[in-house]
Amino acid sequence: MGRWRTVVLILVLAFGARIIGLPALRHNYDHSFPIAQAALGRERGLWSMAGQRSTLGFPASPLISGLIAPVLGIGAGPWLPHFMAVALDVLAIALVYRTARAAASAWLARLAAILAAFSPWHIYFARGTWLPAWFPFFVALALFSWSPFLGRGKSPSPARIGMGWVGITLAALVHPVGLLQIPPALLSAWMSGGRRLHRLGAACMLIVVLMYGVTAWSAWEGPRSLRLPSRFWPWQEVAFAHAMRMVSGKDFAEVWMGAFSPDRRLLVHLSRIIALGIELSIALAVAESVARGIRQRNGHGLLLSIWWGFPALWLAFPWPYPIHVHYLAPTMPVGALLAIWPWRKLPPKSWKRYPIEAWAWGAAFVWLIILFAADRNARMHPWTGNVEELPLSESAALAQRLIRWLEKDPQVQVVLPSDCAETTPTWLMGLVGRAMDVRCGFHPERLAFAHTRHPTLMLLYGRGRLPVLKPLRRDPAWVRWMPDGAWLALYEVLPGEIHPSRRVDASTDLGWRLLGYDLEENGERLTVTTYWQIERVPSDPMRWAWHYQPFHHLLDPEGHQLQNPSGWGVPGYLWRIGDIYIDRTELTFPGGAARCPLHLELGLFDPNRSVRARFLLPAGDVETLVLKRWDEGGPCRER
Repeated sequence: MGRWRTVVLILVLAFGARIIGLPALRHNYDHSFPIAQAALGRERGLWSMAGQRSTLGFPASPLISGLIAPVLGIGAGPWLPHFMAVALDVLAIALVYRTARAAASAWLARLAAILAAFSPWHIYFARGTWLPAWFPFFVALALFSWSPFLGRGKSPSPARIGMGWVGITLAALVHPVGLLQIPPALLSAWMSGGRRLHRLGAACMLIVVLMYGVTAWSAWEGPRSLRLPSRFWPWQEVAFAHAMRMVSGKDFAEVWMGAFSPDRRLLVHLSRIIALGIELSIALAVAESVARGIRQRNGHGLLLSIWWGFPALWLAFPWPYPIHVHYLAPTMPVGALLAIWPWRKLPPKSWKRYPIEAWAWGAAFVWLIILFAADRNARMHPWTGNVEELPLSESAALAQRLIRWLEKDPQVQVVLPSDCAETTPTWLMGLVGRAMDVRCGFHPERLAFAHTRHPTLMLLYGRGRLPVLKPLRRDPAWVRWMPDGAWLALYEVLPGEIHPSRRVDASTDLGWRLLGYDLEENGERLTVTTYWQIERVPSDPMRWAWHYQPFHHLLDPEGHQLQNPSGWGVPGYLWRIGDIYIDRTELTFPGGAARCPLHLELGLFDPNRSVRARFLLPAGDVETLVLKRWDEGGPCRER
């Protein structure tokens, strides 16, 4: 009973370490994509056959999005999917313990559980919703199911055989690197008993994986021919180093905590010593299993080393992409098992086990301190220049604000700055956990968005002084300040709040209606703010390349252009019926004596197609409207 209390303590501490660190997790696009895809599928029925693009060129399957979709039915926001990922990872630790228990004594099984529970790279990868987080559970499920054979050479029960193939199938569908679990699984099935059941399970697995493979190959974005290596194998030695550090925690402190003070330098040195001991143990286990397998012709003794080493072996071959550390995430459960393998011959009651257990708990303590220090860095210095890299505690506050608006109006419009990355709308949708209309387009000094029927929220982010939304001359309605001076700001515009000072209400043949404009003279500067409403969205499939923007001509008596500034404009793929675009442009009156009269004209054009809009007026169609004339004073005065 006492050993179970220790195991429960390990699981509780592992769960707490992951949950406590969640607010510091940088919930980026990789974490958001499965949630956003699940929200689109659940709410709008937009289920895709392909998942997130991977850095290997192949897209992942939509498996994880399908698993997250039921969780979003409980509530919006990013927390519940993360809790689900953490719960499955803690369950994976329990499965690692049970797998180790099938081949080793209870104290060694607890040692494997400690390594799996507190290794910093394991926690880093497994406490989020990105694809690597789901590998430990599915791989541990397969290892546990086949643990009688992997540990003792005994054939597993039919139920365990089937459950193992379920784990392998799911692991292969998480991410393309999960496919590297298939060869070790097929080898294990070939060497164990119950071959008829194994053949059936393998056939079902291969059918499912091949169905995914057809979609993945059609979406392949990399070269379709292999390039020759520049030297002999291994071509990517780093693959083996990544597989080691998945369990040993090597380099985590240097990467995420830093060594800027004596106490942190001490932690870095301690983590290196711990990593060296674990990696030596794994290397000894691999060498021992190979030697024993050759000497005793003991096939099952080699399998754990093959499960751990085959992904690194394969990724060491020529590949047209860099090898990232998360490619070796599937090896984490097997690495924890290999780390205890050399100590199996120690008697359970030997005094030598106590220093080893004390060392393991000491390593867990050092790892937790490093994790908490790294998480504190993220919370104290949240701004990295990229809004998608904010800690979850900050971005979740934004998500809650947006969720409240979605509860009031599910069709609320969310607009991001025009220079936002193409991944940011998906990031924001995954952060909220709801299908939303998110676009990049507004500019705080030049262009604002509104809508005739739905609220419009413009999100801005940065550091320093909060800007005013100049086209509407208003401050943000909601601001989230962060410890390092960074901020998130929402400018909120309700339907019916847009009122130009000078009404025009003129339609154009391009589907835009000029509602009105504002003119503000300030010395030698003239500010023109125009209000445009979208009445019609063309069905032309090339609309994505269109870009309508206002133009302003300040003309002298002979019609010569003294100023010709263009507005900010909106590309065609952003147009929505009911949108209102508030475009602000500044003009500078020419210096010296200006000949009068002067007049200001306004038009609308598409520079990509060299097309001008025509205003449909009762007196006839025109390409420009005169906004103001100066017969004396203003720009006509001597300067």
